Amino acid sequence: MSTSRLRKYSISYLFLVPSFLFIFTFLYYPVILAFIHSFTKWNLVTSEWIGFDNFRVMFSDSVFLTGATNQLIYTVTDILKALIFPLVAAELIFLIGGNKIKYLFRTGFILPMLLPGIVTILLWQNIYDPNNGLINQLLIAVGLDSWTHAWLGDETTSIWSIVFFGFPFIAGLPFLIYYAAIGGMNQEQIEAARIDGANRWQVFTKMHIPFLIPQFKVITILTIISSLQDFVKIMVLTAGGPGVSTTNPAMIMYNAAFGSSQYGYGSAIGVSLFLVILVLTFFNLKFLKTDY
Repeated sequence: MSTSRLRKYSISYLFLVPSFLFIFTFLYYPVILAFIHSFTKWNLVTSEWIGFDNFRVMFSDSVFLTGATNQLIYTVTDILKALIFPLVAAELIFLIGGNKIKYLFRTGFILPMLLPGIVTILLWQNIYDPNNGLINQLLIAVGLDSWTHAWLGDETTSIWSIVFFGFPFIAGLPFLIYYAAIGGMNQEQIEAARIDGANRWQVFTKMHIPFLIPQFKVITILTIISSLQDFVKIMVLTAGGPGVSTTNPAMIMYNAAFGSSQYGYGSAIGVSLFLVILVLTFFNLKFLKTDY
């Protein structure tokens, strides 16, 4: 940028300074502090440099390893749910005749996005309630009283109850991404394929799926980021219990920092999650370059 151009728009650039100050103060500065304190034994009062000890403790801690295993289950199932169910819904709605009916279905799937996330979590907490929850009440209604269960209170079912959270798993954002991409396909080519004898399954597998690969990649990385950062759902539903059967690294980080004042150890976990997300995002963006 030339000096004359900079002088010409200097006032305009000055108006950006407050925004950059807020971004640095509330986004970048905490990240920098987390990196620094991840190498310390820090309790907000004293800070002692201990090098990589926090990371050594983290990877030798059985609770963290359990949380990491749980997180792998959460992340893999979250990806599958985000890739499959919204796509099926988008494909089915796109096949419906009549724009008004399509509009009603689209609106129905998008409206839940307007609700605060905590509302959905509390709703599912009531669904799983062992006394008056919807699942147990339905089992009693059909004569399967012996199948009733404390779904969130049993180590054998708690983690899978969290995995099942949000059924039928049609999240608004993936649904919109798929629907917009399907609507942007070349319909003339699809019609030509049908005239040549291709059925709907062949059109879906041979034309839709290859066209949607960039969307799959975007949704995958967004889901990974969301899954690794997921804390509120587990905190409200189980608080990581019973025992540590449903905990994850984000939950362990919270308990370490705000439960036992091990802020250095909590920072180390946060930095590790940041690096995992950063690496996965980097590789995903690198692969995406060839598709656009």
